[in-house]
Amino acid sequence: MAFNKRGLYDLDNRNAYSGKDCSIFDSDGNLLSTVEQWQADVNFANATYQPLGSPIQQEFMTGYGITIAITNIIVEDDDFIRQAMDFFTNGRHAPSWILSSVIHGYNGSESRIDFHDCVPSGSWNLHNFTAGDIIRRTLNLHCNQPPFFQKTLSVLE
Repeated sequence: MAFNKRGLYDLDNRNAYSGKDCSIFDSDGNLLSTVEQWQADVNFANATYQPLGSPIQQEFMTGYGITIAITNIIVEDDDFIRQAMDFFTNGRHAPSWILSSVIHGYNGSESRIDFHDCVPSGSWNLHNFTAGDIIRRTLNLHCNQPPFFQKTLSVLE
């Protein structure tokens, strides 16, 4: 009897997903078709303490942050760069986006997470070129709202 009933050998590896099964949408439902790489991460902030008489340090969570890194291939200047440039010129309100990350399942199911109030953070590529290569632009965002898990992916049985 196997300890893990859903172990590696019990699942059909043909159900594994790759980047071709994913898509990113803006708040209007438009496909961000030039996104080549997408990564959403959570970073937990913990406070560490060591009680008197105890040799072990302990931690408790004080907060978390959600960051997104996007790499676009350059076909045109998209809304990200247009709104950022408008902010540089007019300087009124920093741009903010709502993004949806989707993994499309083979059985019609999908995993969908919405990210709200995503603002520019860290370093952005405005222009870069390498002779003989596709031009890419990397953007970093910080989400000021918690992510919203809309749908869950299921596996074909």
